[in-house]
Amino acid sequence: MTEKLIQKALLKNWHSHHYKFINVFYFDNESDWLSFLPSGICYEVEIKISRSDFKADFKKPKHEIHEKNDAGKGYYIEKRGGNTLLDPSWEFCKNFPELVIAEEHRSYRHNRYNEMDIRLYYIPYSTIEIREMNNLKLPNKFFYAVPEGMIIPDEVPSYAGLLYIDENLKVKKVKDGKFIHKDILSPTKLFNKTYNSYVSNLYSNLNKVS
Repeated sequence: MTEKLIQKALLKNWHSHHYKFINVFYFDNESDWLSFLPSGICYEVEIKISRSDFKADFKKPKHEIHEKNDAGKGYYIEKRGGNTLLDPSWEFCKNFPELVIAEEHRSYRHNRYNEMDIRLYYIPYSTIEIREMNNLKLPNKFFYAVPEGMIIPDEVPSYAGLLYIDENLKVKKVKDGKFIHKDILSPTKLFNKTYNSYVSNLYSNLNKVS
């Protein structure tokens, strides 16, 4: 099972969703899947194909926003600054495990993609700011989509739902996502990004014409 197969399964099964996007930046993070119902309700789906990748996901900043919002807090901490540093030493990992992020990725060597590797990295933060909670930073519903049986409903946070994808690419909702909020979000933000990218490319091509 791959991320693309799970995206294909969602595309085939979620017919009622009006607008569907994959691997886009609508919030402050990349969404593996983002879709909108005709009513404007927005679904975000985080796709995981291994348990290690699932566990590592909770180190992403977006989960702090979800957790604070779920607890009824009006503010959250935003960390900024610093470059991503790869391959921390064993001493660093041992002494600061909460700072180390483990992420699966497919390595590229000898002109082809190889098996999945685990990449370790950390981000040294230089500034911390207190931000007011804003529903524009959160989808209306948030789900994890995983191969059938990879995790159980009790393992996902209270703010998240859980979808199983079987070998026939059928989608089974084993835990519904709660309504995080009911503000209506607009897909226009993504349409504008697409159009701006198109216009930029258009200008670049036309400027070469003499």
